[in-house]
Amino acid sequence: MMTPTNLPVISGGTNTETKEQRARRLFDRMARSIGREAVNHLKTMYPDHLTERAHASKSWETSLTNSVRNDINWHMRPLLMALIAMHREWDEEATEGQCG
Repeated sequence: MMTPTNLPVISGGTNTETKEQRARRLFDRMARSIGREAVNHLKTMYPDHLTERAHASKSWETSLTNSVRNDINWHMRPLLMALIAMHREWDEEATEGQCG
């Protein structure tokens, strides 16, 4: 559950999407893309091994994609949160500079 922020709403995404929400969404999209690339790499490098199992089920592709995505999101979350906090401070400094 995300806590509300006082960040301004930005264009793109939903009408109520904040910078923080957009950063999280874009980061998650990137993590999912990396997961898909991992699947594509395995399919290219080991086609014979995966073809036998792929006929039975494609769920391994989804499982691997989501596993990589979740791992990236879990391990990189502190970095993402630090970047969001820094950006928030920069926005506050810029706002204070305009008022003074």
